[in-house]
Amino acid sequence: MAQILSPYNRFIRNTKPPQSGAVMNTRILRNKNSSVNSGFFLSLILVITPAVLFAQDVSIWDFRIPETKYQRLTGSLSGGWNKTDYSYTDYSFGTLQNHSSNSSKPSNAQSTLGYVFANYSENNSLEITANVMGQANHNSSDGSYSYTTQNYQSSSQVQTNYNVMIWPDIRYSNYLIPDTWHWFAEGSGDYSFNQYTDNSNTAYSDGSHSYDSSFSKNNFWNASVGCGIGYGKLRDGSSIFAVLRILDKLTEDSVLVRPLTKDEVLRIVDVFAKEGEYSYTQDRYIKYFMEDVFGQLQKMGALKENAATAYSVLRAVEVLSERIEPRLFGWRARFGVQRTYTREINVSDQSDYSYTANDNTVTYNTYNYSNYLWYFRDYVSLALDYGYPLTLNFQVNSNLSVEIPRIDYQRKIGYTYQLAGIYQVGERIDATISGSVSRTTNLYQSANENEFFRSVQYTAGVSFRFFIENNVNFSMSCRYSEWHQDHFLLSASGNDVYKSPSISFAVNYRFL
Repeated sequence: MAQILSPYNRFIRNTKPPQSGAVMNTRILRNKNSSVNSGFFLSLILVITPAVLFAQDVSIWDFRIPETKYQRLTGSLSGGWNKTDYSYTDYSFGTLQNHSSNSSKPSNAQSTLGYVFANYSENNSLEITANVMGQANHNSSDGSYSYTTQNYQSSSQVQTNYNVMIWPDIRYSNYLIPDTWHWFAEGSGDYSFNQYTDNSNTAYSDGSHSYDSSFSKNNFWNASVGCGIGYGKLRDGSSIFAVLRILDKLTEDSVLVRPLTKDEVLRIVDVFAKEGEYSYTQDRYIKYFMEDVFGQLQKMGALKENAATAYSVLRAVEVLSERIEPRLFGWRARFGVQRTYTREINVSDQSDYSYTANDNTVTYNTYNYSNYLWYFRDYVSLALDYGYPLTLNFQVNSNLSVEIPRIDYQRKIGYTYQLAGIYQVGERIDATISGSVSRTTNLYQSANENEFFRSVQYTAGVSFRFFIENNVNFSMSCRYSEWHQDHFLLSASGNDVYKSPSISFAVNYRFL
């Protein structure tokens, strides 16, 4: 049972013995209950001791956000061109019946540009991201067709498409009083532009021909800005869990010559918590990241012969591939105001022209369409976050967010509540019980805010993963989801309901 509560018992026992307070409490219990079977207390001590020892040494609650700063600017350009020729011939009893040929030449180009800037510390955080993507596609085709049942014809077609998308995002928070009062501001947006043209021309052997042309353009942007105040602090101590996983592996391989003190463990945690800084500043960051982790161990004189075997290093690197769940601790409440803007312009034109040589008939049609949409929405937002690591392996996370719009808030209030309990031993072994309920409101593509969809979704699930060495792994997931949607329009209203239970599992066994 003790091993189930903590997989790091060996490392913890070698690090520091229990303090006298824990021993004194044990003596008091025995003195007051001397008539009770001592075996019961021995079992109880064996269950509680690992948690007590761990609490006396390194705890998730010891994590503090190290000062981390990085930026990255990347760009890419790609493209392609190809040509395809196709021909088809059909004979019937040696006589040519049909013949067709076609040639197409598609080409495309795509470019991306991304920028990331981040600066984290205990009392400040700043995140800036911006991504730009552009695409261009062009395709031209020519064909000729000959049929015994109709005139010879030739055709040509040219299609072009341009697309540009931009996503900026910025978030900032500052603690006026450490771990308590803070203010925050955030803004995000997305912009897209798309233009498409299609021109085709068909000519027949009798002089008739037709011409079709279509054009469409979409210009859309959406922006959201907000600010507010908050109280409390929420941290993620998963770095401590990961570092203890590494130290546990090194202890198993007898690489460490002595146990590490609490301060030494936290020094390694400070390096591990900056993994994002390594991944953004280096393309192949793992070797530099692990070099600094083992460099700390060397400075402490904790490595046997000042070096580790390749096997031990690779086992330590495996921790980076493990899905370590967040170890949130503390609580935080936030209150803010938010405004969103939406603007969309749609324009399309279509025309067709045809000429029939037999009767000299000319037909010309044209169609035009345009649509302009502009509106903004104001919200008051409230968010509550809570995390508590019951033990090193058992974690509880919960969060609630509420959005109250300025207009028609009685029907359009939105909220999301999530609760998850996670039991994780490490080495890809964990079990999760989770549930959530959310309500969202979306406008019905109109500036009239009385036309909208309202959706409510309930979910509950249990998942389990188990992996032993390289031979057997098993996973199972049970999930239930229920979704309700009501639509409120000026002309009609209605509702939809979906219910979806599901079970999935997998068993894998390697024989050789």
